[in-house]
Amino acid sequence: MACDIVSSIDPAAYATASHGELCEDCAMSVARLAVSSLLCIAACAAAAPPSQPVVVQGLDCRGEESGGWRLEANRTSAQLTTQSPRKREIVFRGSMQLLGFTTPPTVVWRGDSTHLPRETLVLTAREDACGPNPAAAGSPGYRAVVSIRPNEAASGCCAVRAGYDARVAPVANPAAKPADDWSRAIIDLLPAINACVARDAAKLKAVAGSSDAAQGPVRIQLVETGGATVDCTIDASGRGTPTLTAASATTVTGPLFYPPREPPPLVACGRLERVQTPRGALAGYLHYDPC
Repeated sequence: MACDIVSSIDPAAYATASHGELCEDCAMSVARLAVSSLLCIAACAAAAPPSQPVVVQGLDCRGEESGGWRLEANRTSAQLTTQSPRKREIVFRGSMQLLGFTTPPTVVWRGDSTHLPRETLVLTAREDACGPNPAAAGSPGYRAVVSIRPNEAASGCCAVRAGYDARVAPVANPAAKPADDWSRAIIDLLPAINACVARDAAKLKAVAGSSDAAQGPVRIQLVETGGATVDCTIDASGRGTPTLTAASATTVTGPLFYPPREPPPLVACGRLERVQTPRGALAGYLHYDPC
């Protein structure tokens, strides 16, 4: 919604009264204009959605040196796979930092291994055309150097995954949702949703909606990673064994709900909201207008 403020001041009202003072009609017009401006600004501020900046959330890096290596990292953990002198898979716990003051931008990931003896991994990835065909669509866009031992380092290329920072996404207010938004009842549906999520955990991508039911069984619509839509029928309390069947309707409307998994969902469009239980615990994420 644009706020176009149109002045209602009559040019003739600028004629001054005696002693050079602004005429009374003009002063009143200026006051009305000021009030209108403030109301319009307030309305625009209320209508504008909260800002959700896109930040670096993950890295997928590969290199051919030292027999070949691969690092898959998110904001808190990483797995390094090496091929020489033998295949090794090492898990690290650490953190990611974006050096925004550098040109070009640089991402640093640093962490310690979860096994003993402890090893420390440091990867630096600088934005630069990298890969066999840098001009190709989807080609990695960061040039990287990784090291886990003193005096040893290997180079490679990284693809950066960016999206909203789910940790600071605004908290959802289900009671304020429109009547046709299924997530309005999401707190009451959590026992049934959790039972269905556990039943379809290996394939589940997101929850896409539910049937209206004041009591008795409810039908939770699930979207699987392969794109299939499944109906999960379960008692509203979450008790019993869920029943999974092919969805009667495959059209997904309304927000998607992601369980509180690690790492959080990686989305870079639409609106992401955190769902909290009445006690303030994280229950999952709502995603409106997904890509």
